[in-house]
Amino acid sequence: MKIDSILILAAGRGTRLKPYTDDFPKSLLPLGATNILRNLIVQSEKYFSSAKIYVNASYLAEKIINEVTNFPIARRPYVVWEQDPLGPAFTVTNHCNQNSGNVLVLHGDNFFTDLTFSEFANSIHQKKHDVSILLCHQRSKSSARSTVVEKNGIIQSITEISDSDRTNSLYENDKSELVWCNSGAIVIKRKSLINFTAQNAVSLSPSLINYIASKEDLYLEKCTGTRISIDNEKSYLTAVEISKKSQNLFN
Repeated sequence: MKIDSILILAAGRGTRLKPYTDDFPKSLLPLGATNILRNLIVQSEKYFSSAKIYVNASYLAEKIINEVTNFPIARRPYVVWEQDPLGPAFTVTNHCNQNSGNVLVLHGDNFFTDLTFSEFANSIHQKKHDVSILLCHQRSKSSARSTVVEKNGIIQSITEISDSDRTNSLYENDKSELVWCNSGAIVIKRKSLINFTAQNAVSLSPSLINYIASKEDLYLEKCTGTRISIDNEKSYLTAVEISKKSQNLFN
């Protein structure tokens, strides 16, 4: 299966990461000798060399543009600038309908080790037919932010879990139960969103993901390696340490 374009969502303000994001977009937070966005771009180039890369930007967009210009012109990502953030669902729908190929969408706050990213990429390349794929990992039910329902490897639906839901006794009593969760990476097969109407300021989950699952087979890809959603100080500092160890290993 071929990926024709990659869209990295990097328009968010990162309010839960203040004060780190007072002067930087979340996606440009340093990870040792690199940063979150550069790490994703380099991995995307390495494992999907023929795909065009797009970076969605809004908050402190000029800094993301400056980061992108560090890449050689021949392989420089395109910047999709939004004066006011339209929301991931709207941005992704527009991109998919304006680009006729298969699209890999990556959340710009994701940190993957190279091994984890390569495993996902290899699984995509091995697909004999064009399909939609959602990368998922397992977490305890009490700490999960989403719950994916699957049957024989095909996703049936996804539900978002609010902070208030997680404190509900139903979830507190199921601390040992593992559930599948959205890992922030999805392959959207060509033409999958032609008839989808996205609302402004809405995330991909649950509406867009559930729409795809209702119209076609949406495959669950298991993420068993190291992947971190950088959405608070603890997760950010963890990603920094893992990134530094990886860089030291290869150096």
